[in-house]
Amino acid sequence: MQRSKKDLKLLFVNVSLRPGGYTKFLPVGLASVMTYFEEKGYQFTLLDIDINEYDDAYVENYIKNNNFDFVLCGSIVTHYKWVKWFVNAIKKHSPKTCVIVGNSVAGSIPEVFLQNTKADVVVIGEGEVSAYEAVEAIRLSKDLKNVEGIAFRNAQEKIIINHVREAEKIDDLPLINWEHFDVEKYIAKAETMPDKDIAPEDMRSMPVITARGCAFKCTFCHYVFWNDPYRNRAPKSILAEIKHHMEKYNVNYIHFWDDLSFASATQVEKLCDAILESGLKFKWMATIRVDLFSRARLSDEDALRVAKKMKKTGCYSCGFALESGNKEIMKMMNKKIEVDAFYKTVYILKEAKIISQTSVVFGYPIETKETIKETFDQCLKAGLYPSIGFLLPLPATVMYDYAKANGFITDEDQYLESITERQDVCLNMTKMSDEEIMNEIKKGGKKLNEILDVGLTEDTLVKSKGYKSQKINKKLVPPQKIRPRLDPKKIKRIKNDVSFNYSQSEFQYEDPNL
Repeated sequence: MQRSKKDLKLLFVNVSLRPGGYTKFLPVGLASVMTYFEEKGYQFTLLDIDINEYDDAYVENYIKNNNFDFVLCGSIVTHYKWVKWFVNAIKKHSPKTCVIVGNSVAGSIPEVFLQNTKADVVVIGEGEVSAYEAVEAIRLSKDLKNVEGIAFRNAQEKIIINHVREAEKIDDLPLINWEHFDVEKYIAKAETMPDKDIAPEDMRSMPVITARGCAFKCTFCHYVFWNDPYRNRAPKSILAEIKHHMEKYNVNYIHFWDDLSFASATQVEKLCDAILESGLKFKWMATIRVDLFSRARLSDEDALRVAKKMKKTGCYSCGFALESGNKEIMKMMNKKIEVDAFYKTVYILKEAKIISQTSVVFGYPIETKETIKETFDQCLKAGLYPSIGFLLPLPATVMYDYAKANGFITDEDQYLESITERQDVCLNMTKMSDEEIMNEIKKGGKKLNEILDVGLTEDTLVKSKGYKSQKINKKLVPPQKIRPRLDPKKIKRIKNDVSFNYSQSEFQYEDPNL
């Protein structure tokens, strides 16, 4: 006998990637799926492990003492070990509960995940419609083989991977309803944005999605919308959500929470024009393509005009990845950019008084001491201390296939249980030992730290996020005048403004030949 939607008991679970973390992020992916279910007439319970810091004993006891027809959760693949434990714990205490898992922890490895856990359904890619239709098919006793975008076990325990679902029109999805979450707790622990104009306690930040997916496919990167085209929300839709947050939650900062917020200068300028027209006043930060301006072949004047418009509309910080200073490694990464484009973007943003934040990835198979130095040289030239990470081969990426083909990964389940964070050397495919590569990176980080006077210690050169740091504001020369590298002996510190991000401190390049 079919049951009505209101008779089914659904549990959504927000897992905790970093228990005890000093920052917490509202889960936009999970919340979007929850909102879609709500719009379709479902009621549910939320177990927010992350903001409440529930330990495993509490979680297991909760599952043991509360029965649900469906449990839905998701996470990134680095949380594989915990999610595997959680799924199997549900089945241990409630064998008849249907467990549905999405995001890359399962969607990037559907067959491996179903082979090694007792999950019933894996959502592959975009989750709203696929998860909903899977629940509906089970509720109505229909065959799951007709639900696109999922993998499951059939009656014969055979794993079936269905056809990938075509991406939804991003503007057709409902605005996220955050009422099921303790928003005030999340705002209190949101990522602190460096701002000398306002005290940290007065910053009220919330995430807003402006796009889904990425315009490019780097060989080390995997994202949920891998099989979908890069899609942008219309400025009108974005601003409607921002206005709602400002009115309901008194938000004054917006964190555009995307894999890639802006791939082109044209794209960002359209949103800036809409912000100016709306009259809304808020500050924002976003992720951009490292060659945002040069890719559009903008003149320096036009690039600066766009950057200044970004600043005028409230842009305070932009994140973009250098990844490597070596051209051969960049080619292996499939970055499709010129290394010099990184410097131009930093220069243009600095001229517009927008903070640049960047990251690098060490550990590609052809990495050497020399290529590590090249990467740090690029960071020094731009006056940025990067977020440092190591190559972590993720499922459904070229480097994951490379690692399997070359014998670095022989047992996928074992490997996935072992991986942690990008700041750890989880798998070394270089010709250097773990100790050698770590020492070389710390050597480069230490030198950069000293020259830029960032204020990091030996223990925080790699795992540096969250520590008090300096205001780096190194004076840059225009891109067309770039020299191969700066001489550290000719850099003089002229200002030290304590702030909350080490990607800013004032320096001046002194050259007697100028």
